[in-house]
Amino acid sequence: MAQVKAIVRAVTPHLPSMRALRYPNFRWFWVSTSGQAVAQGMQFLILGWLVLDLTGSTSQLGLTIFFYGIPNLTLVLFGGIFADRVNRRKLLLFSQFGVTVIMFVVAALTVTDLVAVWQIYVASFLLGTLHAINMPTRLAMVVNLVEREDIMNAVVLNAAVMNAGRIIGPAVAGFVIDLLGLGPALFVNAGCYLGAASCVLMIRGFVQDAQDRRTNILGALRDGLVYFGKTPLVFTIVGIGFAFGFFGMPHVQVMPAFAREVLEATAGEAGLLITAAGVGSLLANVALAMLGNFRKKNLLLIGALLLFEVALFAFAWSHWFWVSWAILLFVGMGSIGYISLGTTVLQLSVPQELQGRVMSLWYVSAGFMFIGSLPMALVADLVSWPVALGGGAIICFAFTLWLAILRPTLRRLEV
Repeated sequence: MAQVKAIVRAVTPHLPSMRALRYPNFRWFWVSTSGQAVAQGMQFLILGWLVLDLTGSTSQLGLTIFFYGIPNLTLVLFGGIFADRVNRRKLLLFSQFGVTVIMFVVAALTVTDLVAVWQIYVASFLLGTLHAINMPTRLAMVVNLVEREDIMNAVVLNAAVMNAGRIIGPAVAGFVIDLLGLGPALFVNAGCYLGAASCVLMIRGFVQDAQDRRTNILGALRDGLVYFGKTPLVFTIVGIGFAFGFFGMPHVQVMPAFAREVLEATAGEAGLLITAAGVGSLLANVALAMLGNFRKKNLLLIGALLLFEVALFAFAWSHWFWVSWAILLFVGMGSIGYISLGTTVLQLSVPQELQGRVMSLWYVSAGFMFIGSLPMALVADLVSWPVALGGGAIICFAFTLWLAILRPTLRRLEV
């Protein structure tokens, strides 16, 4: 271990892209983020496959994700406030070990054939609660682990491993299910969470600035909603975001059922489908980074939305595995393109004193993907998968046409 630390200290000063890793506490945090990202990438595929095995019902899968989304959506506005008012290391440890215990319990119930679908509902609700605390805390904690000049590098490195985990996790989960079964896959998932939590324990001497506890939380949220309603640009981007989250993005959460019922895919192949969207997201992020400060961000944003909607509609009607896999590359490109560009435009356009409140609404729109999974699954059960996914794509396009194309706000924007 001492030799590894010596190598890291010797190498990182000469690699500007890895500068933040010269801080021991950030190194442990970065490894923890890697483990959590892989675990989260595995989690929904494994739990989704388990529900399908227990019930054979797409609607039950949608309900499981809905139970995850309710506390996640409710608490996401307050997770960042908790992270400001409570010691972030302790809060992260609480949430990480809480998730670990839940996954170990579900794994034990599964291998002993005692698991029931109501237990998955409870576990999903608790996971949604803990992740709503965990994610804002993890994002806020980065600034406490490095010097000011290395914050940007630390944020980029943290985001990189989070994206890598979302690509690797589903594929790993699928192949473990195919080779060993659901019980062992759940234990592997829980082990990843345990490793992530253990790395947080290794962070020493953690210090964060004291925060003003007199903030009127509900008043701040009200101000953000008022600003959203009165500001055309924010109304446009966040408004599309609500439709994008509720009608479009749930396709990721219900992928196990679509892969199983439409493509007759194994768990490993379902994991590869989710991985394809992750690879597309990575390619889009690289392309956006290469463009730099491109002046026509508004047109890129509209283009990303249209790419997502056309690709999702095509995916809904595909019955061939590798064609579906290729289409999902473009679905991933369009989705992350819209999210990245929307975030950038909001940050460049909203006054500094209101950014936190507006970004909270932006995060809420992303949380609608879990709530929207239930109606999408119900439509798939009652009608068909092409209608469920294709209909979601059409509704997203209608909002894009109304808010982004027919209205001049976004078309004329220059940032």
